[in-house]
Amino acid sequence: METIPKSDCQKIGFIRKTHGVHGELVFEFESEFEESVAESERFFLEIDGLLVPFFINEDGFRFKSAKTALVIFKWVDTEKYARRLVGSPVFLFNNEIIDEENDLALSQFIHFRLTDENGEQIGEITNVDDYAGNIVFTVDANGNEILVPYNEDFLLNFDEQEKTIQLKLPEGLTD
Repeated sequence: METIPKSDCQKIGFIRKTHGVHGELVFEFESEFEESVAESERFFLEIDGLLVPFFINEDGFRFKSAKTALVIFKWVDTEKYARRLVGSPVFLFNNEIIDEENDLALSQFIHFRLTDENGEQIGEITNVDDYAGNIVFTVDANGNEILVPYNEDFLLNFDEQEKTIQLKLPEGLTD
């Protein structure tokens, strides 16, 4: 019997917990693998030190967030069977990892000053969240916290040296 060498694979996450009574599982993965996860038809779960392939049921995968998904594997149809998989590391072949080319790393925006299209300062970006592909800046605007959606179409200017980002903001967002 031939086994799958771990050196040919990369760990992308783990099975967090069961969901419901029909074998559905919560799969938690690193957000950098979101596209790879979305494209996969099967994952390898590490069981007793070996990588075992588990194929996803048709319509057996849906994202819950940018880092979690609900998954139903073929032949895993009871909570009892699913419970045995909880805690298992999840792998994909190295050549199945999709290199997500982010032009701008999200974390680099933290501590940048956000300005509107007129150049007026809105505040400092204190956090960046990715809600399943929807980027949202948390901005400290003179002690008030506001959430600002980010889209490259809104980007007017980005100055890495000055640590400023200028966006065309929707009307009423900063009122």
